[in-house]
Amino acid sequence: MDSSIYLEGDITVCEDCQVEKPSEPLQSDCCGTGCTPCVFDLYEEDLRNWRKHCFDNHQGGNLGSTVSDVLPVLTPSAFTKFELVKITALSEDTNLYRFKIPDCRSLGLSVGRHIVLRGKHEGRNITRQYTPVSPLLSRGFFDVFIKIYPNGPMSQYIKRWEVGQLMEWRGPYGHFTYTLNKYKHLVLLAAGTGLAPMLQVIQHIVNNDEEDTTVQLIYASKMYKDVLMKSMLDELGSYWNVTIIYVLSKDSKENVKARYGDQIRYTRLTKSILEKELTFDLSETYFVVCGTKSFDKDMIKYLKQLGINDEMYFKF
Repeated sequence: MDSSIYLEGDITVCEDCQVEKPSEPLQSDCCGTGCTPCVFDLYEEDLRNWRKHCFDNHQGGNLGSTVSDVLPVLTPSAFTKFELVKITALSEDTNLYRFKIPDCRSLGLSVGRHIVLRGKHEGRNITRQYTPVSPLLSRGFFDVFIKIYPNGPMSQYIKRWEVGQLMEWRGPYGHFTYTLNKYKHLVLLAAGTGLAPMLQVIQHIVNNDEEDTTVQLIYASKMYKDVLMKSMLDELGSYWNVTIIYVLSKDSKENVKARYGDQIRYTRLTKSILEKELTFDLSETYFVVCGTKSFDKDMIKYLKQLGINDEMYFKF
């Protein structure tokens, strides 16, 4: 029997297995920026797994044995449930969420990898990608920060979260690779929650005594109060090889009670500002970009105008 034929059509639940068929995302669920994996990639993989599960059961497989029984803490082939144990407000619209990992184990992520959250809103499954900001070697927990949007489908789901509930995560995913002293200089261009993967990269570098890479983080926010994970940034900025510059587009020196030593530019992050802040030899520098769609587009445009080719930058 061909499972791809047997399980086609309008069926939503396999009658024999009683396993719900994955719901297809709406076209509007895809952001169109080439995410890896795309929501449609996840859907196709879930659909294949669902068909195989049902087909194996029809052939006499053991329905009582599930994929999650034999997989490690986290896997890209299936969702795993983790208990939410703490919620901490970072700003007016962004919270830090801590999840428990059983048996004091680690997620086992490598630097630059993200994970996928699955939720349900108005009867359909939705997924979004997030990068843990806890140290890669953390055991027993992992942290992610999430911005809550007024009308976002996933935000409506997350708004209902309470400590003690179980949430579904899957991964890791991502194509970013990093090896010891791979680059002489690393410039990280971030905006808003695009800070998350940058924190992961910086922590990985400063926690290795053999690293000689110098890191410059240029972090764009509207207001000083919108800067996320400020205490962690303060700690990371104290390392000899890390420089952090805050670019505030809608704040002023008169309104900001900055921490001593903070490097702040009260302006938008334009090509001229970027060029002024880049003190490294560009031929020995690698760039990493993560922010909103418009931010990413602008930064890549500026980098190319400065002579940076496609091999010299990475966009999360």
